[in-house]
Amino acid sequence: MFLRLFMYNARLMLRSRDGLFWTVLYPILLASLYVAAFSSMFNFSQNKITVGIEADNPLRFPLSFVSILDVHEVTEGNAGEALNNKMIAGFVQKDFSLRVIDDGINQSIIKSVLEQIKQSYALGVPIDPLDYNKEYIKTVNQKNNSPLILFHSLLSMVALYGMFGAISLPFFMQANISKLGARISTTPLNRFVSYISGIAFYALFNFASNILYILFVTYVLKIQFINNLSMTLAVLLIANIFGATYGIFIGSLPFGDENGKTMFCIFSSLGLAFLSGMMSPAVKLAIDKHIPLLNKINPIGLLTDNLYNVNILQEYNLLHLFGIVFIGATSLFLIAIFVNARKVQYDSL
Repeated sequence: MFLRLFMYNARLMLRSRDGLFWTVLYPILLASLYVAAFSSMFNFSQNKITVGIEADNPLRFPLSFVSILDVHEVTEGNAGEALNNKMIAGFVQKDFSLRVIDDGINQSIIKSVLEQIKQSYALGVPIDPLDYNKEYIKTVNQKNNSPLILFHSLLSMVALYGMFGAISLPFFMQANISKLGARISTTPLNRFVSYISGIAFYALFNFASNILYILFVTYVLKIQFINNLSMTLAVLLIANIFGATYGIFIGSLPFGDENGKTMFCIFSSLGLAFLSGMMSPAVKLAIDKHIPLLNKINPIGLLTDNLYNVNILQEYNLLHLFGIVFIGATSLFLIAIFVNARKVQYDSL
């Protein structure tokens, strides 16, 4: 019965043009719009970075072995003109400080290399060309303002989109919601198996669409926003189960019609995604600064934080909170679903 109902849900989804569009195509289209709108944030130059330095500066030799840097001999007097004419991105002075006229990625990279060399000197590590592939200082803090938040937030929102297909299941099963449900309630069809098979299908189908989204952004749009694939997929699978269960829970409530419940799911997902930074990273930064608890109980915000931490910061301190919130909420939704779907007698049936 489980497999039969699973295949029945699959046929319903494959015949639904709206369901296929919102589940499969919508995330891809929105990600493409992000790249078009924020192309200047992503399409920065990956060429060598020109840096100026005087011939007698002791840092000239170690800097010449850094592959990303193109070291030019520039005198102190000509440094200002070279910077203004964009001939060099930065000038390394004799006191090991960096002279710049602009802030940007190139200047940050030069500064990072200089800091690593300084730390190597301080630790007594010999400055050798082969040592520049090593990191002696591990950075554990990073300002959470990357445009990659947009793609993590979008992935977090669509990870819950299994709810839109699952929301229709109670209309086939509960006598107090629809006439079809009243007819089916007289059959020996097992409600528990029906709902579990529905959760399994819509969670797995939406999970597959999430993988397609990741592949599209990574290999077509060339945005490397996933660096820990195994942990990302584990988190997304739990989120998809939560989303499908949430949809059945909303659908099983004994009031409102299917369209009204679908609209509620749409507005709730968009609202929570907005708070998690999908429309602008600045919104999430402001909420994290002034109302940090809000995105800790916001499932899309919590999922966004974990995706960003795992893939960008390589931090895992929020995973336990993610597990508690998502698994706990899924369990509560399941209990509520079977309470709402229990067999009762109706005078009007």
